[in-house]
Amino acid sequence: MILAACAKRGTPSIQLGESAVLSAPTAVGTAPMVAVGPGGTQAVAWVSAPNGGTDGRLYVSVNGSAPAEIRDSLGPVQAHGEAPPKISFGPSGALYAVYTVGKEVPDERFPLSALRIVTSTDNGKSWSSPITVTDGAVFGSHSFHALHVAPNGDVYVSWLGKPEKDATMAEHASMPEMKMVSMQQGNPHAAHGVSTSWITRSTDGGKTWSPRARVDMGEACPCCRTSLATGADGSLYMAWRHIYPGSIRDIVVARSNDQGATWSQPVRVHEDDWKFDACPHAGPAIATDARGTLHVTWWTGKDGNAGVFYAQSTDGGKTFGEAIALGTAQYSRPAHVQLSLADSNRVIVVWDDGTKQTPRVVARVSNDGGLHFGDPVPFSDVGRAASFPVLAVTHDSIAVAWSEESEAVARKAEAEAKNAMDPKAPKGLEAIGQAQVLVRRGILR
Repeated sequence: MILAACAKRGTPSIQLGESAVLSAPTAVGTAPMVAVGPGGTQAVAWVSAPNGGTDGRLYVSVNGSAPAEIRDSLGPVQAHGEAPPKISFGPSGALYAVYTVGKEVPDERFPLSALRIVTSTDNGKSWSSPITVTDGAVFGSHSFHALHVAPNGDVYVSWLGKPEKDATMAEHASMPEMKMVSMQQGNPHAAHGVSTSWITRSTDGGKTWSPRARVDMGEACPCCRTSLATGADGSLYMAWRHIYPGSIRDIVVARSNDQGATWSQPVRVHEDDWKFDACPHAGPAIATDARGTLHVTWWTGKDGNAGVFYAQSTDGGKTFGEAIALGTAQYSRPAHVQLSLADSNRVIVVWDDGTKQTPRVVARVSNDGGLHFGDPVPFSDVGRAASFPVLAVTHDSIAVAWSEESEAVARKAEAEAKNAMDPKAPKGLEAIGQAQVLVRRGILR
């Protein structure tokens, strides 16, 4: 009886409402993102374009209001699921949005990107003029970014990109031998050369930014997003997919004790030992709780044990506990995993299940701080291709948004992406197509 009671308590459920089309005001949309602000204010964002084309605009809605449209004078906002616009509230209630603007350049296989930020101080009714986050050249390889606002109001943006051509000789001298990664799988992005991890900081609400700091001298998987979090002691954490010798691509975490100026050596979260000569477009997610525990979730494609995992560190990212398999199989398509923490020591992980022929958004909840997880709870419907989910949690309320299209449209896009195996095939800006952003809300039990 005691064991049965424990098992029941260890298998939490989510009472779900009906799904709704979040991007209905713009007919089509993709690349969703959500944020929760002071007092439980919720903001949602997505990218849409006229006729589902490539002229991307950012739309942000706060507490269900009509969305504000944000255009950028530099060009279209990119609609990329692994590098979507990121939104976050500051402690004073300011709302920040960071996104990339794409630019097609002759003789460049991939569009160049500029990393931009806008700010609203009136709950999304009006927005500041866009500001470039990065120093150096405005357009370059600046993408797969994360946005994080620390409790003291400092704003951080991390990203992946190639070193500038004028990088110092000392920087190059400290780098291990690297090699270009050839693309052998569908949907590659800016993986045209060595990519490294970067970060910058603003102390004035995003008006000005510090010179970028290089987080690691090694090579990063060039199209798997970064993730940021602040610890209870003020430490800053960054996670990304690192490339080890032999093209092993595993998740690492580094820590900074001086607001991102210098960083520890990255620590491998788990030795997946996944060897892969391409880029999966599947980065990690991290979060910290009030006790200082660092929570990490990620996807790996290693044959025989592929899928989504979770692990945690209780010593500031120096070591990590045993990895818990949340959704694995012999093989898995890339899954895009997100993580959030809730009241009562709960951990919520959501992802698009790559072990299925057609991806479906599912979530698992832990009621004991990540030691055990309940059964998967499906959010999206069978027969629809759902991808790139994001989630927001306020007390016991949960909202999950994702990009969705018909199974037939997804199959057609997959077939058209086969030319990605041609290393010379140019890749233009991504179109919105027929995708829509859906949201489903529920109550944690």
